[in-house]
Amino acid sequence: MKSDFSIDALVTELAPVRPLAPREAWVAVAGATAVMTGVIAAGYGLRSDILAGAPDPIVVIRAGILLLLGIASTIAVTTSARPAIGQVSHGWRWALAAAALFPVTSMGLALAAGAFPMAVVKANSGPYCLALSGASAVLIGGLLVAWLRRGAPTAIDRVSWLTGLAAGSFGTFAYSLHCPSDTVHYIGLWYTLSIALIAGLARIIVPRLIRW
Repeated sequence: MKSDFSIDALVTELAPVRPLAPREAWVAVAGATAVMTGVIAAGYGLRSDILAGAPDPIVVIRAGILLLLGIASTIAVTTSARPAIGQVSHGWRWALAAAALFPVTSMGLALAAGAFPMAVVKANSGPYCLALSGASAVLIGGLLVAWLRRGAPTAIDRVSWLTGLAAGSFGTFAYSLHCPSDTVHYIGLWYTLSIALIAGLARIIVPRLIRW
């Protein structure tokens, strides 16, 4: 055993590390969301009511809930990347509950009517909803994962799910400003499916990217 042990010898080769700043994650997520919203608007156009400055109320509500869910999920992700005693964010659960009102309402209306409207299931814009929302989520989620890799997330599975939830919400928001439909059934089916698929894939893929 060495007899010349000292604290100074242990820290000689250490280098300072720049603290992980949540602001960087927010800038990346907001920037990617804005970019993908612009790309979709340029390539596919915005809704006519949005262009006219008088969006349908349900369009405003769904956009607001998507943003709320994305923001709450991102807060939970950035909090988890900088673990501290007593520092837990559960706001995403309330936002998710609010978003769940769309599929729940849709199913309630379908039960009351005796059938789910097949026109919504066969809507030509459905696959575009999944594809464009997913493409946006890949960019948004990718930047969030890159930021997470510099942190120290401990609940890997939970962080991965929340990363997908945040990316899916913001990605679907980017598509929603183009989305031609404004029915509860469409939102309840295609928007829910989009976010659920993205969150599920993130839960599988992201742990491999951020695990210590």
